[in-house]
Amino acid sequence: MGEYSNSIIIVLVFILGIFLYSQLKFQNKMLCNFLRPNKQRIRKFVPLYSRHVIFDRGKYGIERYRVDSQCIVLEKYTGGVNKLFPVWIPTLDFEWWNPNPKDPATGKIQWHTPEVEAAGYNSQSYVGIARAMAQQSGGRENKIQKFLPLITLGLLVIGLIFLYSSISNVSNQFGEGMTNMQNQINIIKEAVK
Repeated sequence: MGEYSNSIIIVLVFILGIFLYSQLKFQNKMLCNFLRPNKQRIRKFVPLYSRHVIFDRGKYGIERYRVDSQCIVLEKYTGGVNKLFPVWIPTLDFEWWNPNPKDPATGKIQWHTPEVEAAGYNSQSYVGIARAMAQQSGGRENKIQKFLPLITLGLLVIGLIFLYSSISNVSNQFGEGMTNMQNQINIIKEAVK
């Protein structure tokens, strides 16, 4: 069991690192889905506080697609490494012919007046939506989340201590083995003489 314990610890630290990376990678990011005219869907990650999103460098006539904080929904993202560790991420859906996102309540794209757009771009609404999403996805930040970096660092230090001790044990055993082999070679040389 002693030979496998170090390997198990290293694998657990590696899995913990992947988990942390997958959860923190999308912090303050938003997933924007875009439907092209040929029914091809593309995805783009943008900062949560963006006011506009540009898809395909304005190829479809509309260069900037507006971000409306009222149309943001939380969706479980399971792409890449997040297939193992899904994460909730704010999402918007756009179609190529309209600069406004799809309304999640009705499923339709609505045209907005300038007053509604001005209210939607108010920086306070983005701060409010970010706080609401944080509360909805996991509530307030609990104590485990506050101490998670310290726990990770502690596990990493413990893993490194075990790794160092196992390497020093292997080097001691190797040195003893070399001494025994040298003694046997000397005995064989004396026996041949």
